Amino acid sequence: MTRTADQIVVLIDGAVPEDVAKAHAVCSDHSMVEAVIAALGDAPVFASMGPIRAAIGASIPTCDGAPFDPENEASVEMRMGTRKWRTRYARDMEIAGELLGAMERDELCFRYEKVCSAMDTESVNYWEALLCRTGNGVPVSAGKWIPALERLGLVSRLDRWVVTAVIDTLRAYPGMSLGCNVSIQSATLGGWWSTVIETLAREPQVAARLVIELTESAPLTDIDAVADFVRALQQLGCRIALDDIGAGYSFVRSLMILGVDIAKVDGGYLHQARANRAARVRLSALIRLAQTCASHVVVEHVEDEEDLGLSQACGAHWVQGYLFEPIFIAGLVQSTSEPERD
Repeated sequence: MTRTADQIVVLIDGAVPEDVAKAHAVCSDHSMVEAVIAALGDAPVFASMGPIRAAIGASIPTCDGAPFDPENEASVEMRMGTRKWRTRYARDMEIAGELLGAMERDELCFRYEKVCSAMDTESVNYWEALLCRTGNGVPVSAGKWIPALERLGLVSRLDRWVVTAVIDTLRAYPGMSLGCNVSIQSATLGGWWSTVIETLAREPQVAARLVIELTESAPLTDIDAVADFVRALQQLGCRIALDDIGAGYSFVRSLMILGVDIAKVDGGYLHQARANRAARVRLSALIRLAQTCASHVVVEHVEDEEDLGLSQACGAHWVQGYLFEPIFIAGLVQSTSEPERD
């Protein structure tokens, strides 16, 4: 075990070079690797700064005969050692502890918003499951906390819970199509997705009603891997959406390369277009661009009838937002109180 200022690296003496192929074969059993990672990382480690949740991954390095250098294997941020990074890390870890703790205590639920036709709002394409926390019985949006988990490399644990919960809901409500957000960091084949893919392959009637919405609030570092992920889910019958078009990282490149089924235009463009002709031109242009890359384009954050009319005038065929009453998963009964907005 080697310890530096900001990390602990544990080296397990295992495969020798001639055993590398065998080790790769063993690690291809993703369910086993996932179980090991879960056992190592799901419980927090308590330190002086509070509970810490480790971001754990598994891989087999290339054996080229060179000595293993833990300093080189560390991330740039881990090598920085700056006060700013330490402060943000402590804050992010506190948020992660709260959110993952709420997940473990069964304090998470969904608010469902319908994605509907701009011309006939009773025509629903699907319902998007938006994650909420029920700390005091009142659902509060959890979206603002997700970036902290992405920075820590912990978001896949939450994404796994979200996808599994939505699949369970699809089984319970066979007449509904549901979508859920998944971080672009989690959109790679293998790991816990192997179990999900096996489930969807066995239940095509569920896969056909599932929409995976990819969020680009974190940088996309391997677009080829994400493209493979998109194709694999589409082959199972799922639809893939790219969320917050215009607000994320490299959205034009992602939109053109990934081949998603649904493009969702960030609501900020609609809000700017309310009183600005140039902004309306930009919104119209963005919708037209998205329509060349995806079969369905959705304008988000439609809050009133004026927003709906503006979306229609700019060429939107599909809309989503607070104009349309959300529902909650407690029996899918309509809410009597307005939830907190993102």
